[in-house]
Parts: sequence; structure tokens; C-alpha cells
Amino acid sequence: MGHHEKEEQQDKAGPAHEVETLLAALADAGRDLGPALAHRLRETLAPLSRQVRAELVAVIDDAFEVAPDLMTARQQARRLLRNAKALEAAQAVWPAYPERPAPVVNVEPLAPWLAHIDRHCELVADDRRYLLHHLSGRPQVEAMRLAHRYVEAWAAAADAESQAHRRANAGRRAANAMLRGTTP
Repeated sequence: MGHHEKEEQQDKAGPAHEVETLLAALADAGRDLGPALAHRLRETLAPLSRQVRAELVAVIDDAFEVAPDLMTARQQARRLLRNAKALEAAQAVWPAYPERPAPVVNVEPLAPWLAHIDRHCELVADDRRYLLHHLSGRPQVEAMRLAHRYVEAWAAAADAESQAHRRANAGRRAANAMLRGTTP
């Protein structure tokens, strides 16, 4: 393979299944990303080349290695993924690292209970619709109480699932079942 062909491959996104392999490798190394960070990392890694993915995962692994506790490790990893200066440094080292997406404007703010769930769970559009259907008509205090229970049910089921790629769906099923049990 010639030098120019190697350069072209460095700019192409790697196969999608490799992202899950990298996340599973982090989990196997004892790096408990949690659903929200795993989702953010999955979205960040998707458009990257194999080399850039591997280097970014190594940086995230290092953040967990040097952090004194799990919460600090997750915060540092999130900071690495969203911080403008960290992004500039990554782009200097890896020119193929994508630009930060433009902020979305004119978006209705999330209800506090939905924002809480969204911070802790790997939600998809159908989850948001489901949650809005079941919680939006409730008083804010009750909706927030149920949001906390939803996050707890999600986390417990996701933690109990041994296979990393099945954790989000296990959490989703358990949390939705809990919510159905509390909804008239």
C-alpha cells in the first residue's frame, strides 16, 4: 500500500462495529463509562478513522487511569469530548478529527425531569416520545420523582447486563417497565 493510499484511509471513518469493539475493550479494562458517557463517546467515535478512534480511546483510558475515582474519571472524559481547547489540541494532533457540530438554535428547552433522564441514560428519539407521553401531564415534583426512579431502574438493569452492547437496551426495558407499572 502506497503512502497516498494510507493517507486516504486515515481520513475515512472506520467500520461502525469497531466503535462497539472499542467501547467493549474499555469495559473489559474496567472503565465504567456509564450510559451517558458511552453514548457521547459512541457519537464522537463514529465519524473518525481507525487511527484517530484508537488514539482517542487511549486518551479516555488514560483519563480513567489517572483519576482518583469513577466520578472524576467520567467528568474528565466528558471534558475531553466537549472542551473547545481539548478539541483544538485533538485537531492539531489528528487533522481528521471532525469539527465540533454547530449548536442547534430555536430548540425548546427540555423539562427538568427529561433533562435529568437524558443526562444519565442513553436515550433515543422514541424514548423521549415515550417519556413525554407518560410524564408530561404529571406535576413537576411527581415527574421528577419518577425520573429519578427511571434512571435508577435503567442503571441497575444496565449494570446487571454482562454484555456491553446490550446494556442500553436492558436499561431501557427495565426503566420503561417500571414506568408502565406506575402509570395509570
